[in-house]
Amino acid sequence: MPTTTTYGYKKPINGERGSVFYPALNDNIQRLNDHAHDGVDSAPIPASSIAKGSASILAASWVSLGGGNYRQLVTTPSGVTVDNMIPKFFCAGGAEDGHQILPSIEKASSTTYYVYINDNTQTLTVKYG
Repeated sequence: MPTTTTYGYKKPINGERGSVFYPALNDNIQRLNDHAHDGVDSAPIPASSIAKGSASILAASWVSLGGGNYRQLVTTPSGVTVDNMIPKFFCAGGAEDGHQILPSIEKASSTTYYVYINDNTQTLTVKYG
């Protein structure tokens, strides 16, 4: 009879025949397909592996590039580099509060990047993942 692990996977014992081994293998494959990293059916993914912080990009700090275009230099939080970040930008305040936008970004260094926008009255919240 196979040993059952912490999250329900079946570990066959050496020498078990196909009538035990293959059903356990089939069950394990299904469990891998269905798991959710929720701590019940598999190990949870720690928040530190997903959320890396957030920051405000203030309306007062936009620099005009002319033609109604603006940019702002942003420094990433500690432990986050431009090469390993997945930023999500959200409007902060006003009628668009909470709406996600997709501004252009450009790497300036390993820990700084420019955000480009066409509305210098908009404050943004950037969430790093």
